[in-house]
Amino acid sequence: MEENLQTKIIQLEYLNQQIQAMQAHLSEIMKAVDELSVLKVGLQNMKSARAGDEVLIPLGAASYVHGTLSSVDRVLVSIGAGIYMEKPIDEALPIVDKQIEELQKQEETVVGNVTLLSQEAERLSQEVNAALKAGGNV
Repeated sequence: MEENLQTKIIQLEYLNQQIQAMQAHLSEIMKAVDELSVLKVGLQNMKSARAGDEVLIPLGAASYVHGTLSSVDRVLVSIGAGIYMEKPIDEALPIVDKQIEELQKQEETVVGNVTLLSQEAERLSQEVNAALKAGGNV
């Protein structure tokens, strides 16, 4: 095989690895947006809750425990970097909205990057296939 063809094959493999990594990142972003959307609905529902209401508290892995609300006017909300602040629900909702918005911007950027890399990978793939059909000359 000619050296130029080998280089193009290596570039194509590298592009495909980058695309896979970005798609995995995109999946994580979409999952985070879904979780924040569920949180937003939960916060909105909390606005009509009263102290003493019975609720199901998620433990993880689709497991819950019954609990009773002792306070409904304030929540702990993540503001990033593992830092939480106690906020009134009406102040927590815009924070969640901002987090969703930021993730959606990241999602758009990653989708754009995947598209560009996919186009480049397709171009390289066509060159490699044409060279292989022609006997290995690029």
